[in-house]
Amino acid sequence: MERAARKILLVEANPTKREQLLELCRAPSAGPLLVDICTSTRDAAARLSAQDYDACLLPNEPALLQDARRASADTLLLLISDDDCAERDGAAIEDGADDVLPRDTLNSDVIKRALVNAERRRCSGEKLQQMARQDPLTGLGNRALLEAELDRMILRGQRSPTGFALLYIDLDYFKQINDSFGHGLGDLLLAVIANRLRRTMRQDDLIARIGGDEFVALLNDLHDPNDAALIASKIIHTLSEPITLSGHHLLVSASVGIATFPGHGANAAELLQHADQALYRAKANGRNGYAFFNPQQDAETRHNLDIEQGLRHGLLEGQFRLHYQPIVDTNHGDTVAWEALLRWQHPQLGLLTPDAFLKLAEHSGLILPMGHWVIGQALQAVKQWLDAGVHCRLSINLSDRELKQPRFVDQLRQLLIRSKVPPHMIQLELREDALLKHASQATALCNALHELGVEIWLDHFGSEYGALGYLSRLPIKGVKVDCRGLSESPSPEQGAYLQNLITLSRGMDKQVAANYVEDARVAEQLSRWGGNLLQGYWIGMPRPLEELIGQPDAALN
Repeated sequence: MERAARKILLVEANPTKREQLLELCRAPSAGPLLVDICTSTRDAAARLSAQDYDACLLPNEPALLQDARRASADTLLLLISDDDCAERDGAAIEDGADDVLPRDTLNSDVIKRALVNAERRRCSGEKLQQMARQDPLTGLGNRALLEAELDRMILRGQRSPTGFALLYIDLDYFKQINDSFGHGLGDLLLAVIANRLRRTMRQDDLIARIGGDEFVALLNDLHDPNDAALIASKIIHTLSEPITLSGHHLLVSASVGIATFPGHGANAAELLQHADQALYRAKANGRNGYAFFNPQQDAETRHNLDIEQGLRHGLLEGQFRLHYQPIVDTNHGDTVAWEALLRWQHPQLGLLTPDAFLKLAEHSGLILPMGHWVIGQALQAVKQWLDAGVHCRLSINLSDRELKQPRFVDQLRQLLIRSKVPPHMIQLELREDALLKHASQATALCNALHELGVEIWLDHFGSEYGALGYLSRLPIKGVKVDCRGLSESPSPEQGAYLQNLITLSRGMDKQVAANYVEDARVAEQLSRWGGNLLQGYWIGMPRPLEELIGQPDAALN
């Protein structure tokens, strides 16, 4: 069976040289060749990107070679050299030429053999290249393939009115699945996700896995940015379908950030960065959705990304601190507990309170390692004051993420055993809104912690409606009420509401602690209503452990 004619592009501006090459290519001994002619080296890349060619004959010029390789990764590039410089020819091969043919030894047979040999080398090389550009776990492309394809699409897009879109896809809460079920099941899940993405995308679109649970899709020939939104919605819907692996029923969601060319970036680095920023915004908006890159929101997003990176670095570099604020029983004036409060000793911004970074830690998932660190450090502090003969409980805030962490109680048990701290010395504060939002998980957690011997308190009690039923059914030791309204501009209604909360809670045999006590008048009023456990700046400022241990009489009693 005869081979089909090869289609080649002949690039040569010099008429005499062009005619010589054309005559050689048309000779029967060169094989069946279909020759197109390009008389301008400036137009060569555009011709290569606009049509498919098996090979291209072009002058040995580095800039021309670079443009040609970017325009078409599949076309064989045979360079015609006018000098006898082995170093220059070698440099051309390193830069992507398939062969360099000296003009003074050129004939039709040489051209044929060069084409055949280049095809064979390319075939062998492509197998190795495919392995180097393929993600071994999922079979998708990797970052190297993505960047090469992005460069090619950008070059083509500069010469075409049709744009393309880059979709940055990240699985929500994948780390929790890995932590709960192991990396083996996590790898199986990624393979399933990859197959679903293949089925969702068009054949000409590229999908790559660039690390962990992060995928990128390149959408070719995008005529309307809304088409990218439709495909993003389709991806989110497809990935949210239930998955059963090794007997485990998993529900997965994904967030997608979208950047389009040319509006959202002129090069690969900008497009990837802007799609990543859009992904960050999609996660901040509640996850399981998509967001387009928005230049107007770019400054805020970059600031948040900087803070998030700073959080990661701060955890690794030990920049976080715990301060402890006393909770005092006004019946006898003793400190009965200390609340552990997180602080970030930022190298540029100074000491930051959680208001500056806690929401970003929640959105990014860093709240879990951060919370684990807080509990571990706080238990070490409890051990220190127990060894000093001080029997004060430790109060720790519980985040939404920790509430939903399946292994949280087991991890806490191990930390208690390791620190040799009795469980009854610990009280965990669960926000009322988190209890209502995740009722079934909160119920299971409260019961498991009660069995462990850890006290449960309900923080920000009274800010939501509907928690009273849980207060009576769950093993909740006490409630914390926010009394800022009494200090700022108290109204009779606010005072009556707070008094009723305290009376109701005491009637259900719950302890009551009042937070944000800022002056003596508020402290006296709360004590009169039955809120004898007080916390706030008027009661005591948050301080590092060394100050408390160093001043036992003032700090502990």
